[in-house]
Amino acid sequence: MTEEEGKKRTVEDATTTVNVVQKKQHQNRKLKNKKYKSKPIDPTAPLGVLQYEIANLLKEHDLTSAQTENDLKLILNDESVAQIYHRTVTNVPILQLSSNGDGLALIGHPTNIEGKQVVVVPFGLPGDVVTIKVFKSHPTYVESDLISIEKPSNIRDDSRISCRYFGSCSGCQYQAVAYLEQLELKRQTIINAYNYFASQLKQQDKLPEVDKTQGSPLELGYRTKLTPHFNVPNKNKEIEADFVPALGFGAKGRPTWRKTDGGSYSILDIEECNIGTQIINIGMKNERSRFKEEWKKYKNGATILLREDTHVLSDDNDNDKPEIIGSKNADGNVSLVEIEVDNGDKLLKTCVTESRQIVKEYVNGYTFEFSAGEFFQNNNSILPLVTNYVKENLSLDGLNSGLETYLVDAYCGSGLFSITCSKNVSRVIGVEVSADSVKFAERNAASNKIPNCKFIVGKAEKIFEDIDIPASQTAVILDPPRKGCDEVFLNQLAAFNPVKIVYISCNVHSQARDVEWFINNTTNGSQYQVESIKGFDFFPQTHHIESVAVLKRAV
Repeated sequence: MTEEEGKKRTVEDATTTVNVVQKKQHQNRKLKNKKYKSKPIDPTAPLGVLQYEIANLLKEHDLTSAQTENDLKLILNDESVAQIYHRTVTNVPILQLSSNGDGLALIGHPTNIEGKQVVVVPFGLPGDVVTIKVFKSHPTYVESDLISIEKPSNIRDDSRISCRYFGSCSGCQYQAVAYLEQLELKRQTIINAYNYFASQLKQQDKLPEVDKTQGSPLELGYRTKLTPHFNVPNKNKEIEADFVPALGFGAKGRPTWRKTDGGSYSILDIEECNIGTQIINIGMKNERSRFKEEWKKYKNGATILLREDTHVLSDDNDNDKPEIIGSKNADGNVSLVEIEVDNGDKLLKTCVTESRQIVKEYVNGYTFEFSAGEFFQNNNSILPLVTNYVKENLSLDGLNSGLETYLVDAYCGSGLFSITCSKNVSRVIGVEVSADSVKFAERNAASNKIPNCKFIVGKAEKIFEDIDIPASQTAVILDPPRKGCDEVFLNQLAAFNPVKIVYISCNVHSQARDVEWFINNTTNGSQYQVESIKGFDFFPQTHHIESVAVLKRAV
């Protein structure tokens, strides 16, 4: 068959497919059809950000949304049409990455000769040419499994992969990428976030160039908390006597591009995690052994907590180890790991599994207590770099040297930034809506001998009500949850009008949205300029990135 005959055959096949679908549409008009119900999506959540990424991809390739739409009503109501959509496609070039670490590509539309489909390809890297299997459709895109890599990207190096679950496990995305390249990919995520969610500031030329991403001292073995989970089989289902459910993390579809361990269920059976710390992996081994005997006690599936706990050992009392609680080995003894840090301190590590158990973390000479199930940063190797950077950027230069300076730490949690940044200021006020977190913050300030910290329980709608320090001599730290700050809080912050704001975020998209809204929509926001934006890689090998934005008010 000549090339011309081949092209003609392809067009004829596509036309036949379109005719079949149109016939099905006509036949189904009189039937009661299932309806696709779209759910509201936070624009700064992964699925919301994906819509911005899709729009950007279409713009780059001169496509309209009408050319890439998928007929969900028809797919849901006719299996033969679903099979036309859910097919294997070869020679697919990966065009770019989503902020979620998945490859994005364009493939021919199965029912629109002139159209294309946007396809999400987990583990695909820009420049890869791959074979995929489309298995699920959405109105604006389709999901696929990576079947094989026909031509690897120039940033792909599969010899770097050290995990036997990588390629199926949903935990990591970038193990095949050199670390410096990972940092650049994450910098691009921050750039894109501000392009999407702070576009007015971008157009007004009010944003600085995003700084290079700060790497983590540990690229593997850094994560101090893991939460493997499991499902319990249906009671009516007959199972073998020696059956044990998979205990681990969610699978990312059903890819075949790389042979992996862990089984083929929606939850992979994972024995160790390369990004977990040594004691966390020891704890996982212990709890897996116990799980084999105890899983039948559960009526439903559950999550197991593995949280690192740190005890500081003194030189003069080295052999008198503190009372410890943690995951136990087969002999019934609590598993221990002892390490020495750069300043000579000796640390004893255990793995706690009870969410209400009080644990300790060691950060740059400070110790912090909190409940094991509560939030605390999960990579202690990078925390000294982050806290030092925040402290340096809180400096209120330009004030008279005789004036006292102050710090307000909103969303202070158990006091991490309040305490580590306390030496540069006269007084610190930490504000938190959780009374339990405030108790831990007070306890941590006392144990670290920090006398100039005060912590208060602040209501979200009146968070600055009890703050009695001059705003003209005050800097503010923001470290909100993933959803970011609401407009009520940002209005209060603008009314308070501090000299400097350091905004730390685990979701750069909500951070970008908040920064633009604060500057362009609050009473005093126009007085501020964005001094710097910098990423910190808390989670190497994954798509996650933390961002620190520094805002300064014109004094």
